[in-house]
Amino acid sequence: MAERLVQKVQPPALPIPKAGPLKQYLDDLNNILRLFFNLLSNAVNNVFGELGGRFIDMPNALYFSTVDQPIAVVNVGQDVTFNQTYLESGMALNGGSNTEITAIYSGVYNIQFSAQPASTSASSKIVYVWLKRNGTALGYTAKQFVLQGSADVKNMTYNFNIDLAAGEYIEVVWSSDDINAKLDAQTPASPHPGVASAVLTVNFVSALPEVRPTPL
Repeated sequence: MAERLVQKVQPPALPIPKAGPLKQYLDDLNNILRLFFNLLSNAVNNVFGELGGRFIDMPNALYFSTVDQPIAVVNVGQDVTFNQTYLESGMALNGGSNTEITAIYSGVYNIQFSAQPASTSASSKIVYVWLKRNGTALGYTAKQFVLQGSADVKNMTYNFNIDLAAGEYIEVVWSSDDINAKLDAQTPASPHPGVASAVLTVNFVSALPEVRPTPL
C-alpha cells in the first residue's frame, strides 16, 4: 500500500476585491476556499484515519553510554551519564553534565531506563536506581537490585511516567553499598555489537494535567 503523506495546510490567499463584476469575485473566492477545505479535510482524514498516528511528530529521545560508570563513593547517589545521542526531538541532553535531559515542551513523558550493573568482587552488593527532577529526588521512585558474587551482571530496567513543564529536566541516579560495582560497557566483539552501560528513552505521552501531581 502506498504511503499516504499529509500535506501541510497553509492559510488561503483570498482574492482582493476589485472593481468589476461581483460574480467573478465570488467565483474566484469559492474556488480558493474549495481547494483550501479539500486540503484541510484530506489532512484531518489522514491523521484520524487508519494508522494516522504515524503522521504525528511527537517529542522523543534515546541516549546511551559507551563507557563504564564505576561507583565513586558507596551509598551516595551518582548521576548516570550519557555520551551518545541516537534520537532527539523536542528534548535536549545537557552537554555540560551529560546527565540532564530537558523537555523543550510541557507534557507527560514516559521514561524507560536500562543499564548493566556488574560486580567486580565476590561479595554480594545492593544497587538502587531512582529519578530526579530539577535536581530533586522524586519520592518512591527508587528500585532495588542485588548483585551476587564476582562477575555477576544484572539487567536493570526502570519505567516511569513523569510530568515536565517546558525547561524542566530529569536525571537518573544510582548507588551501591559496595565500591566494587559499576555500570558495565563492552566494546564490540564477534559475534555481538557493543554493549551500552546505560540506555535512556523518552517518549511524549500526553499534555500536562490541569493540576500537576505533588511528589511524595
